Amino acid sequence: MKTDAKVLRMSDLERLSSVPRHTIHQYIRHGLLPPPVKTGKTSAYYDEAHLEGLRTIQEIKGGLRLPHSYLKRLLEQRDAASEEREEAKAGKKEEDSGLEARERRRREIREAALELFVRKGYGGTKIQDITSRAGISVGTFYLYYRDKKELFMDAVDALIQNVVEAVEETASQDSDPLRKAIRTARFYLDNYSTFSVIINQLRGMMVTENPDARHKYIALHKRIAEPIVRELRNAARRGIIRDLDPELLARAVMGIVEFTAIFLSFDDRYDSGKAVAFIVDLLMNGLRPTGK
Repeated sequence: MKTDAKVLRMSDLERLSSVPRHTIHQYIRHGLLPPPVKTGKTSAYYDEAHLEGLRTIQEIKGGLRLPHSYLKRLLEQRDAASEEREEAKAGKKEEDSGLEARERRRREIREAALELFVRKGYGGTKIQDITSRAGISVGTFYLYYRDKKELFMDAVDALIQNVVEAVEETASQDSDPLRKAIRTARFYLDNYSTFSVIINQLRGMMVTENPDARHKYIALHKRIAEPIVRELRNAARRGIIRDLDPELLARAVMGIVEFTAIFLSFDDRYDSGKAVAFIVDLLMNGLRPTGK
């Protein structure tokens, strides 16, 4: 910590970032934030780097409950990209190739658009809104995308890729197939309200008989199902569950989880932990009374 930086206490960090202290302690413990300066057994001081780090983490999460290990990797990638930009500015590194620069700009446009699609919807978002948010001209937009629809499809791909990677990262923390499935279901329930906005917009486009939207939704559905099918096959091989069609079983489980997530979004009597426990009990024990 720099000695001339503004000194902050934990209460200041909580107030300025709106992040509770137990979460801040977790971030420090998992290496997402640097440790504070200890001035005693119970005294510690922070600076604006910690506050900026918290804001960056919240920005990256975007409402998703991501595993700490996955978050740390995203932060490291972000830092590496920042260092590359600084080196390029200082003349220490050759300019990025045209392909790298183009992909970076596409990512910036995509991230700006995704934020607007979530907040305003596909129909309510204009190309001018996207270019203003991304800090580019309308002419520049058309150098990277043919139209808003192509950008939306690209944004859907990026969102689902992030979600699936986070799910697989969450599931990898356990070797037992059943516990992996429980972790996956819990992740979807906790984060459904965030990514369902985009998925539902894609479904809406299918109603208008948009073939691109239909193909994209089928691919998206398959991508989400893949890790579930894999773990169900594994569970059947190990004798944990009956040997059923894993494709159909995965879709049945996905349907239960999705409609449970919708229910949890407007009924606060249950949390995701209780919901997952109920789903697992239903799937493993069925509807027959005990002893029959």
